[in-house]
Amino acid sequence: MGGLVTLIIKSLNDEKKGVVAEKFIASNFKDQRSLVRTRLARDNARFHRRHASSSAQFHKHSGNDLNYTAVLEEGGEYVTVLKVGSPSQNVQLLVDIGTPLTWWQCQPNCKYCYSTPHHIFDTSTSSTYTETDCAEGFCDVTQLFILGCIRRDDPKCHYRVQYVDGSVSQGVMARDVVATSEGVTLHNSFSFGCGRSNQGVTMFNADATGILGFVPGGYSFPSQLQVNTFSFCLPTYNTTKSGSLYLNYYPSAFQYSSRSMLIIRTGHYYLDFSGVEINQEAIPIPPENWQCDREGVGGVIIDTGSTITRFPKKAYDIFKDYFLRNAQGLPLSQPEEQLDTCFNVAGVGEWEGFVPKVRFLFKWPSGRPLEFETGQLLMSVGNNKYCLAFGAGGPTTIIGSWQLQGSLVGFDLPNHLVGFLRASC
Repeated sequence: MGGLVTLIIKSLNDEKKGVVAEKFIASNFKDQRSLVRTRLARDNARFHRRHASSSAQFHKHSGNDLNYTAVLEEGGEYVTVLKVGSPSQNVQLLVDIGTPLTWWQCQPNCKYCYSTPHHIFDTSTSSTYTETDCAEGFCDVTQLFILGCIRRDDPKCHYRVQYVDGSVSQGVMARDVVATSEGVTLHNSFSFGCGRSNQGVTMFNADATGILGFVPGGYSFPSQLQVNTFSFCLPTYNTTKSGSLYLNYYPSAFQYSSRSMLIIRTGHYYLDFSGVEINQEAIPIPPENWQCDREGVGGVIIDTGSTITRFPKKAYDIFKDYFLRNAQGLPLSQPEEQLDTCFNVAGVGEWEGFVPKVRFLFKWPSGRPLEFETGQLLMSVGNNKYCLAFGAGGPTTIIGSWQLQGSLVGFDLPNHLVGFLRASC
């Protein structure tokens, strides 16, 4: 799906869970191939951002009610809408499980605001907007993205996130009321970065004005809302439906599903990953490829902001070799952008039967593997051409949203668990 769905955040009680129908706006992409190219370009930029090195980069809501927000795929990323301020203003944000800080563009006095068709938050019209002083607890300069006071005549707390491609968001830390798109208050004094200098073509998606951060830590969206469990259901890429993000929700059905221990380390959610099977055969990837050292290098993480799954180079080469051995009924085709393994299925009857079964294995607690359907393994690039939606990356394995589409993924933080269920989002 290449178009944009208007997203809605809803507050539902346990008896009223469900998916909200959304308005679909037609795609601006002329064909499937142009959509794939755009999606993969964003994905590649994000991959390189993850390996950034910068001294400034990032290296109360309570109760038992269920808060629900619709989430949409857009170019390999997912966006949602919050209402911010008094009176409220709509702010459209990327949902990012790989970012520790929530921030969005602010006006007036925005030195550099990237172009977007969506509303940019106007601090001058909100009576509840306040900027954070350096003396406040939420100006924690031990966090790499918090600069603190940068001038003697300016007592305000500043932040800066910078990435290896030169993209930057910088501004002041601030607070304001945050609510769902239907006006249900989530937090009366939510802390966020108010960005007034945001630059970098590859860094930002014009379909959002900021980022809703879910990485563990005091500044993240779930931490500030005191949410200990959350689940997201990502729609398939060929649907006009929205997905959903549930706060305070980890259904009991996960105990019968594929589950992994959740290891929270160096600002990421790591999985207790043990290997990969193809057609029920464990492929011989050395286990050190899945291990994480004390500095957080290596291991296996989930990243909804990434499209394809990336293995370390040597692990990917083994995976690709075994996949091709088991897919001999599929005619090979030329590579496409970042996708180096492609097939042309024109004239191949019932070709999906030739696609190998791929499963991810976890050490504990359930022992149930995570099995993928054909649509989660191969990406259509048009004209009967499909490419393996996996690639080579750095030392950390990144499970991307292509493999998670059509799945409910739940995080139980107190019990350190993550579960996976097939679902119709």
